[in-house]
Parts: sequence; C-alpha cells; structure tokens
Amino acid sequence: MTQIEIDHDNIHLTKPDMTYIGSYRAAFAEYRAHNVEDFAYPKVASKRQAKVYMARVENFRHGINIPMGYVPNSGFWLVDGRNYLGSGDVRHYLDDNLRKLGGNIGYSIRPAAWRLGLGTLLLSMLLEEAIKLNISRPIVTCFDTNVASAKIIEKHGGVLLKKITNRYGGTDRLTRIYEIGLTVQF
Repeated sequence: MTQIEIDHDNIHLTKPDMTYIGSYRAAFAEYRAHNVEDFAYPKVASKRQAKVYMARVENFRHGINIPMGYVPNSGFWLVDGRNYLGSGDVRHYLDDNLRKLGGNIGYSIRPAAWRLGLGTLLLSMLLEEAIKLNISRPIVTCFDTNVASAKIIEKHGGVLLKKITNRYGGTDRLTRIYEIGLTVQF
C-alpha cells in the first residue's frame, strides 16, 4: 500500500470542503481496493453530488431534514491542508440502534494513512467535539475483528461494556461496545 505524504504540522478537523474532494475520492477508491466494507461515506462522482453531500452534512449538524433512523450529528474531515486523511462523526444523542452499532462517535482513516497514529489523533479531536456538545460518556463501537480500533478506543480510556452480535451487510458481526468518561463543562 502506498502512503501519502502528510504535512503533520497542519493536521486539523474541518467540515467537509470542496478543497479536498479529489483527495476524498481517492480515499474512497482506497477503501474499495482494501475491501473495507464499513466505510459509510457516499461516493461523490460529480461536483453536484459533492455539494449535495456537504449540504446534507451541514443539515445533520443543525438537526435539519434528518431521515428516519438517523440522529443529528456533526461530521468532520481530518485534513492536512492538502489531503483528506479521514472522517469522523459525533452523534448528538443515541437511539436504540446506535447504542448497539455506531455509538456517539464514528471515525475512519483512509488506507494510505493507516499506521501513522492518525486514528488516535482523530478520536482525540472527536472527543473534544463531544465535550463541546456536553456528551460526558460517549459510546464508541467497533467490530471485534478491528483490533486497531479497539486499541485506539482503549488508549482513550474506553471501558468495554459488552460484546454483542449485530447483523451488518447481511452478516452477523461481533461488536465491541465501549464507553469513554469525559470531563464536560456544564
């Protein structure tokens, strides 16, 4: 796998932005090439599709036009000024389904940036965003086979609450459910 050149001094979160759409598309292709089936972000083959996607993310942030089965969430991209590096979401609250799969925080690093500590950095940044939303005990889930994600969650103080089986993509998948205690200013 070819890694991308990253400007480590400029890594930050941003709302999805057209500046990074070419890099985002490349990341989408990387996920498919690595058979990562749980990358839930849409393919944006055209500028119009990208604008629709970005408008939807902004609406979700403000609780506007939320479809049945979804909750308001704040979506972010991890970028370095040149490249899209990953995505993350902080769900403002949980429904019964998200308590079992998805949790308050979901995140993903593109394959060309794996094994560089960016998952750890991204989760740290998303936990800071959760604090801003007064989420004091976010739930974070991962499939049991995703050892890297489990290690990242545990590094951030994640306490394994339980493992359950979820049906995902037509397959039963053992899922770890963690809770992370945060200090929230009320």
